[in-house]
Amino acid sequence: MLLLSVFAIVFVGAFLQANIGFGFPIIAMIFFPSLFPFSTAVTLNQIIAIGSTGFLTIRYWKSIQWKVLIPLLVSSLLVGAIVIVSSLQVESRILTGILGFFLMALSLYFACFSNKIVIQASTINGLLMGIVAGLGNGLFGIGGPPVALYLFAAVKDKKHYLATIQAYFLVCNIQSILIRSYHGAFEISHIPIILIGWVAISVGTYVGLLLFKRTPDYLLKRIVYMFVGASGLWIALQQFFLAS
Repeated sequence: MLLLSVFAIVFVGAFLQANIGFGFPIIAMIFFPSLFPFSTAVTLNQIIAIGSTGFLTIRYWKSIQWKVLIPLLVSSLLVGAIVIVSSLQVESRILTGILGFFLMALSLYFACFSNKIVIQASTINGLLMGIVAGLGNGLFGIGGPPVALYLFAAVKDKKHYLATIQAYFLVCNIQSILIRSYHGAFEISHIPIILIGWVAISVGTYVGLLLFKRTPDYLLKRIVYMFVGASGLWIALQQFFLAS
């Protein structure tokens, strides 16, 4: 049942990401904390994601915009490392509650403001957005939204954007995996789960691209935003009632 649940979660996340460009880490972190200890949930999320980000980074290596990427990575890796180590001492119940509110805020942002806010491309802005992304990466393994917001303005070519953001995900995920694994978040017994996840992310991506080519983006995005927001509210309420 555990492997079946992981397959279903990863499949849905990959299915959505194939259509709207993000979604897998968010969907994974809605459900994984109920199946695994919090730090393990983040680690498995990121290891499974490497199956996709690693492939895309290698495939589009020549299109990576390093001048844009490096400021994001420098601040993000630094802040992410500090946040990861600090969060390991925090109760998983508290982190799960914070995750719930984070998902609600994320849903509200994308539903109301994502098309209205444009961050100008510059080294300073890259460093600042890297700090924001590092916080999300360090706590939950979710740093994509602020990075995507910045890269939309900094990188105009679609292929360059894809290559640069996937390279960002790959490097940050590797850092997080190494730190969390050193502190016991990964065990050999998790290997079957990772293998199932890699199969699911491949199948989900393929089916998503195959079936949803004609689905209006605005409709799919609204469904996802509502789902993420409702899930965040449910997670936060669960932790509130458990605490009381």
